[in-house]
Amino acid sequence: MPVLSRLLGVSTIAFGALEFAKPDLWAKPTGITGPSPAMRTWHQTLGARDIASGLAMTLAPAGPALRAATLFRIVSDSTDALAFGLNAPDARLKAKAVGAALGFAALNALSLRWAGR
Repeated sequence: MPVLSRLLGVSTIAFGALEFAKPDLWAKPTGITGPSPAMRTWHQTLGARDIASGLAMTLAPAGPALRAATLFRIVSDSTDALAFGLNAPDARLKAKAVGAALGFAALNALSLRWAGR
């Protein structure tokens, strides 16, 4: 049973919904903030992506569909690590943002072990 994948899917939905509704909440810890509509839109886009990928991980049947949804999530977290790492304003914030994104990618990679059952 892919319990870890399902839990990660539900947490990704919650994370995404919060980022979509309150983009500054997740932007502040990375230091990538600003009053610009473009910045809010970027974070809302990430939130929408996370809602969609979380729903896929939560609802996809075990097997190839769940593995594909999980791989998408791993790629998303990896690109987040790259984007936040490139754009965070200082080394401490870069390390925090990259570490968090890669940590989620690693958890999702671990969940692949049970995604086919």
